[in-house]
Amino acid sequence: MALQSKTNLKSLYTKLLLTFTLTVTVLIFGLSALLFRNYTSASIDSVNRTNTSLLHQISYSANYMDNVAQKFITAAMAEPSVANLFFNPEDDMAPLGNAFRFLNLLVTTNDYVYSAYTVSLPLDRIVSTENGAFYSAHDFYDPEAVNLVKQWTDSTASVPITRTIPNASSGGVNVYTYIMPYQTRLGEHLQTALVVNIKASVLRALITSLNTKEANYYSDIFVIDDNGVVVNHASEGMFKHSIKQESYARTALESKQTSGSFKTSIEGKPFNVTFVSSDELKWKFISLTAYDTFMSPVEAIKSSTLLISAIVLLLGLLFSLLMSKSLYSPVRTLIDSVRMKNDELVRKQRDQRDTLKGDWLKQVILGNKAFGEQELETQKSELGVRASLAGTVRMVLFRIDGYRSFVENYSKRDRRLLKFAIANIIEDLASARHGDVIDMDHDKLVLLLDSDGSDEEEAMLKELSRHVQSSIKEYLRLSVSAAIGDPVVSAHFLGEAYSDMLALSLYRLLAGKGSVLTSEYLSTIEPNQPTFPENKAKLLLDSLKLGHLEKANGYYAEIMEGLARARYETVLSSVMHLMFMIRSAFPSVADSEQSRVPDLLQTFFVNIESIESLEEIHRNFEEIFQGIVASLDTNKQNKRHMIVTRVKHIIAEQYRDPNLNLSVLAEDFQMSHVYLGRIFKESTGQSVVEHITAVRMEHVKRLLDETSMTTKEIVEQCGWEDSNYFYILFKKHFGMPLSQYRLTRKSTDK
Repeated sequence: MALQSKTNLKSLYTKLLLTFTLTVTVLIFGLSALLFRNYTSASIDSVNRTNTSLLHQISYSANYMDNVAQKFITAAMAEPSVANLFFNPEDDMAPLGNAFRFLNLLVTTNDYVYSAYTVSLPLDRIVSTENGAFYSAHDFYDPEAVNLVKQWTDSTASVPITRTIPNASSGGVNVYTYIMPYQTRLGEHLQTALVVNIKASVLRALITSLNTKEANYYSDIFVIDDNGVVVNHASEGMFKHSIKQESYARTALESKQTSGSFKTSIEGKPFNVTFVSSDELKWKFISLTAYDTFMSPVEAIKSSTLLISAIVLLLGLLFSLLMSKSLYSPVRTLIDSVRMKNDELVRKQRDQRDTLKGDWLKQVILGNKAFGEQELETQKSELGVRASLAGTVRMVLFRIDGYRSFVENYSKRDRRLLKFAIANIIEDLASARHGDVIDMDHDKLVLLLDSDGSDEEEAMLKELSRHVQSSIKEYLRLSVSAAIGDPVVSAHFLGEAYSDMLALSLYRLLAGKGSVLTSEYLSTIEPNQPTFPENKAKLLLDSLKLGHLEKANGYYAEIMEGLARARYETVLSSVMHLMFMIRSAFPSVADSEQSRVPDLLQTFFVNIESIESLEEIHRNFEEIFQGIVASLDTNKQNKRHMIVTRVKHIIAEQYRDPNLNLSVLAEDFQMSHVYLGRIFKESTGQSVVEHITAVRMEHVKRLLDETSMTTKEIVEQCGWEDSNYFYILFKKHFGMPLSQYRLTRKSTDK
C-alpha cells in the first residue's frame, strides 16, 4: 500500500512535473514569440523615427537653402547700382565696380552661395563674382548658364536647377542654379537675368554628417527630384544620377504623403525605406536601411530563445530556474541596449544644442529665417536662447582686427578655438544682461541682448565693449573693434539692423583698430561728400616724376586730410582712383620686373576691401612712392652712367682732334653743354676739359718714354696747336717743365 502510494505520488509528481514543464515551456515559447514580435516592431519603428528625424533635418536645411537663395536674389535685385551691370553700356569702372563690390559682398557674406552672374545679352556682358572678370557670351566659362537664360520660361523662375558648373580656373562644382529675370516684359524673350549658384556641397556635408554621426546602423541617404534624378548624396559621384528605374524610388515619387516608410528588396536583400517630401522644392528625401543591420539582435534573441526552450524540454524542472535566468538575460540586454541608445541620443542632442542655437540665431540675425511668434517662443525655449526676442533687443558686433594676419598665423583649428575663447569672454562679461553670443563666421561675432531703451544703455554698452577689448587683448593677445547697433523693436527687423551695424563697422577704416563705433559716429560724416582733388593728385604725380618724395607725401597727406570726414565708400573709391592714376602715370615702373612696385600695386587692388585702417593704406602708398622714386632714380643713374661712358669712349678715340671740346660733345649728344658738363663732373669728379687733358697727357708721356719724337711732333700727335699752352699744361700736370722731364728720363736710362 505504501509502495502503491509512493508510486502514485511519483506518478502524480511526474505528471505535475511534466505539466509544469510543458506549461512553462508553452509560456516561454509564447512569451518569446510575443517579445520577438514586439521587439521586431519596436526596432522597425525606432529605425523609421530616427530616419524620419534625420530626413526632416535635411529637408529643413534644403528649404532653408532655398530661402537663402530667394533672400539673396531679393537683396541683389533691390540694389539700384546692380542695374549698371545689366544696362550701362559704358565701361566706367566707378559705377560697375560699386555694383560688382555690392554683389560680391553679398556672395562673400553668404556661405551657401558659390557664385553669382549678371547676364546682359543686349550688352553681351557677363560678370562673375567667382573671379571678378567680365566676359562676353561666347567666351564665358559657363556656357550652360547662358543657354539656360536664353531658354528661360515662367515655370523655371523659382525652381533650382541641378548642375555641375565649370570652375573659372579648373575642375567642376556641383550647384543648384536659380535664374531670376531682371526687368523682363511679358511676351519677350529673357534678355537680362541674375544667375545664382548655390553650393550643393553644404547640403552634402550635412547628409554625410548626419549619416555618420546619428545612425547606429548602415543607412544610405540621398535626395531626388520629381524626375527621379539624384540632386544630393554623400558621394559626389551620385550627383545627377537617375534612379527612377528603381522600384522604391517610383513608390516614393508616387506617394502623396508628406512622409512614410515601406519595405522593399534590393538585389535580393530586404531594405527598410523611409522618405520625406518637400512641396516647395518638389524633392524627395530618402533613407535606405538594410534589415540585417538592425534585425541581427532580434535574430540573435530568437536563436537564444529556441535553444533555451529546447534545453527546458530536455532537462525539465531541474533547469527551470536556469532557463528563467537565461530568458531574462536577453531581455536585460535589450533593455540595456535601448537605454544606452537613448542616453547616447540625449547626449548628442545636448551637445548639438549650442550649435543649433547658434545656427538658428545666425539665420534670424541675417534675416534669412521667417518665423511666427509661436515658433519664436518654441525655439527660444528648446534651444535655451537667453534674449527674449519678443520685445526690444540690441546687438553689438565685434570684429577681429588684422584678420588676414589672424588667418595666416593660426591654423583652422586654432582659429576656431580662439573665436570660441572670444565668445566665452564676451558671454561672461555680458552675463548680467543675459546675452547670447553668435559666431557670424570669418572675423565677426555678435552679442544679442535685451534692451531697456534707457539713455544710459549705450554708455553701458560702450563700457562693456571696452572691457571686452581689454580682456581679449590681455588673455588672447588679440585686438577687436566693436560696433554698437541701435535698439530693434522686433526680431523681424534684425536682418536690416545687422546690415546697418555691419556698414557702421566698416568705419573702423577711419576710426582705427580697437575702436568702439556707434551711430553717433555717422553724424560726424559730411553730408556733402568731397570731390576727388584732381589738381593735387596731378601735383603728387609730378613730384614723383621729379623724385621729390617729401613733396609727394605732402600732397598725399592733403588728399587724405580732405577725406577725413567722408563716407567709407567715398574714401575707398578715392583711394582706388588715386592708385589707378599712379598706375597709369608710371607704366614702365608698374610693369618692371626689377621693381617691387608691380607687386605692391597688385596686392593693394586684391586686398583693398579687406584693408581695415588708414594706417595700412598709408603704408601701402608710402612703399609705392618710395619704390617709384627709387626706380626712377635708378633709371636716371643708369642713363647718366651710359652718357659718361660714351663721352669717355669718344675722348679716347678722338683725343688727337684739336677741336675736341665740351661743346662738340654736347652737340653730338644733342643736349646742353652745361648739363652734360655737370653730369660728367658729378659722375667722375673732373670736368670734360680736365679729362681730355688727362687722356692727352697719358699719350704724351707714352710718346716721350717710348719714342724719340720731337716736342712739336708730340704736340701735334696729341691734339694741341699751341706749343706754349702745351708747356704750361705739361708743367701743371707733371709738376715739372718738359725739359726737366726729358733730362730726368735720360739720367734714368743711363
